[in-house]
Amino acid sequence: MKDRKNLEKIICYSAVVILAAQLSMNLFIADFKISIAVVFIPLFYFLTDAFPLIPVTFCSAFGVFALRACMYRLQTGTWQASIVSAFPETGFYICYGLLLRLYTVFLKKKDTFSPLAALPMVLIDYAANAAELLLRMQAASFTWKTQSGIFLIACLRTFVIGAVLTGFDRYRFLLLKQEHEDRYRRLLVLVSKLDGEIVWMRKNTALIEETMSTAYRLYEELGKAGTDPKYVTSALSVARDVHEIKKEYLLILKGMSEALNQEMRSDGMEISELFALLKESMTRMAAENGKKLSMTVRCSDRLYTDRQYALMSIFRNLFNNAVEAAEGEQVSILVEQTSSGEVCQFEVTDCGPGIEEEYLEEVFEPGFSTKINYTTGEVSRGLGLNLVKDLVEDQLHGNIELTSVPGRTTFIIRIPRKNLEKRAETELG
Repeated sequence: MKDRKNLEKIICYSAVVILAAQLSMNLFIADFKISIAVVFIPLFYFLTDAFPLIPVTFCSAFGVFALRACMYRLQTGTWQASIVSAFPETGFYICYGLLLRLYTVFLKKKDTFSPLAALPMVLIDYAANAAELLLRMQAASFTWKTQSGIFLIACLRTFVIGAVLTGFDRYRFLLLKQEHEDRYRRLLVLVSKLDGEIVWMRKNTALIEETMSTAYRLYEELGKAGTDPKYVTSALSVARDVHEIKKEYLLILKGMSEALNQEMRSDGMEISELFALLKESMTRMAAENGKKLSMTVRCSDRLYTDRQYALMSIFRNLFNNAVEAAEGEQVSILVEQTSSGEVCQFEVTDCGPGIEEEYLEEVFEPGFSTKINYTTGEVSRGLGLNLVKDLVEDQLHGNIELTSVPGRTTFIIRIPRKNLEKRAETELG
């Protein structure tokens, strides 16, 4: 199977060279034809993996010879003259392939074509043309006009090779850059999600501590009350288990926090760039859930912040709520950023069904949710808006307001500008 694939590759590559060789022109003498076919051989070598250079060289050489001889036969009417006229070109391709193979032995990196590589390629092309002329004209080929001509041709074909390879390198570089940018954007979103989860983990440490204390007090009270010893022992066991869970939990939290703190020391980003990233991410998420997101962002300031992860957690949760709450396929969100004195204000408005007035005071409480998947029975954790409130008030020392009527829900977030533009050194340490 492998041999068959290699044979197919050889035939395919050779066919390209053979057909390209038919686009040629005469130069200096009759039957000495110049074409760009030979440039495909080094291009294939540099651009493909495991290119069978020598087999393709020989197949191309005899293929060009056979096709050229047949064409001459139609013109001259005799096979002998056709073979004599076409055979020297075989020497050109074989010489070119062998010299190129010799050159590639010394290449350290196959996938690069530097200006220093141009000179060997020119000499290879020149030597192959000289070999063909020697077969055709013998000593008569060594004239200044002929040698300078084939040298110029070698330079031109090498220039074409270099231009094509440089173009491919540039294209690969752009693709790689795009891939890195996409990966960086996904990483930012991921880090913002982890940052939000760590906020909850820190809050839960107090709950674990309280649970452990409750279990221990229950153990003491059961002991004083003379309760069955097995219940007393069970209460103590619960307290110990919770303590062990707490220790492991804190180790995990410490490791995640240290890793994220290291990442979050990086440079910040402009608010407009942050919203552009979130818009792309949320549009993709909405599409995956069968919805079409239309988001308009208006920023009055070119605000550069190093609190991008907290802000991304805040707005990602608000946008996600809007998408999930939308009853139709179309979801519209308007984001407006303005400044008033030393306060930066953000308004996030969606055109969803709205929040009932009786729930307006409860939506920021942990565990509150009206989102139920009636197919699976799954209920939302109800932590998103509570996390938003904690991030706005505890980390950024701002405030958040909510107004809602059917068809329009608006979250208004106000944060001191200094808390967005520069983070306190104590937080970084």
